[in-house]
Amino acid sequence: MSEKRKRTKIDRELPPVGTVLNGKFMGVSYKARIVSDKTSPVGRAVKHEDRVYPSMTAAAKAITKQPTNGWRFWKF
Repeated sequence: MSEKRKRTKIDRELPPVGTVLNGKFMGVSYKARIVSDKTSPVGRAVKHEDRVYPSMTAAAKAITKQPTNGWRFWKF
């Protein structure tokens, strides 16, 4: 019998404050920015238009209205 492979967790931390994120969905370009957020455990969040999201994935899901990998959606 084969052993189960151990999965290593990838630590995906938000980019530094001030980083501009660019995304595209259905031919429309979107921009967001990494901002300081004292309510977030990591101290950073994603701001798109006037809304603040805790992660890049949450911001991407709000745009696409479907499950989306934020690390693939946003380019920086």
